[in-house]
Amino acid sequence: MNRSGRHRAAVIGDPAHHSLSPAIHRAGYEANGLDWRYEAITVSAEELDGFVRARLYDPAWAGLSVTAPHKEAIVAYGEPDEPTRLVGGGNTLVFGPHPKVYNTDVPGFVRAWRAHGLDRPRSAAILGNGATARSLVLALAGLAAREVVVLARRPERATSILELTRALGLSAEVRPLGEDVGPVDLVASTIPASATAAHAASLASGTRVVFDAVYDPWPTPLGTAAEQAGRVSLNGLDLLAGQAVDQFFLLTGHEVTFEDCRSAAGRELKRRSGL
Repeated sequence: MNRSGRHRAAVIGDPAHHSLSPAIHRAGYEANGLDWRYEAITVSAEELDGFVRARLYDPAWAGLSVTAPHKEAIVAYGEPDEPTRLVGGGNTLVFGPHPKVYNTDVPGFVRAWRAHGLDRPRSAAILGNGATARSLVLALAGLAAREVVVLARRPERATSILELTRALGLSAEVRPLGEDVGPVDLVASTIPASATAAHAASLASGTRVVFDAVYDPWPTPLGTAAEQAGRVSLNGLDLLAGQAVDQFFLLTGHEVTFEDCRSAAGRELKRRSGL
């Protein structure tokens, strides 16, 4: 992939200042000898269209990393890859004559799972029903899972994730958050940490692996419960690093490793904490 002439990228969200993506991408630039610039820019929903269109065909810009709340809206600005189309949201917009939208969260979770040396997850309980939750469903299908239970605070709003899960050939059902799901291989939370507090101990006790999309502050209630129960624990840094591997290549044409991305994110988080 030739990104000759392009040397700018950014992560956009509302807010975006907390993002660790600049630390990851800048470390990748340094490792690859790239004289590139990467920023974190807060862009509101009202500003999104003007911001993207002002840069979409600018030859200095390679593209954007995209975080909440723009993952669904960003699909309007390029041709979506299959994961983006299935999930209904993407996290990477690559500029150029024919802009494209990618969802690297899907392969990113698969990469993080395998980096931890974990066996196939046959069953999973997913907390939440947004874009990240739907990405996890697609990733689980890629890992050959068979059953998914969606735990939702508002079960009536979980129709789209239920339809996606079944369309991928997985057994699926929706239950209210707090209801017992029995033993599963994975409990994955994509909801605010505070919403899991009352249920963390029971969720961790009934699984062998816990994933919480939150990474700051850590540990979350679910992360603490996983540690106390002796469960394997993944967090948002694992997903962030996993998705960055493909994202970095899409934007630059150069490679980084999961371990390098995870280390760069961890170093930045420690720096911010003053450790």
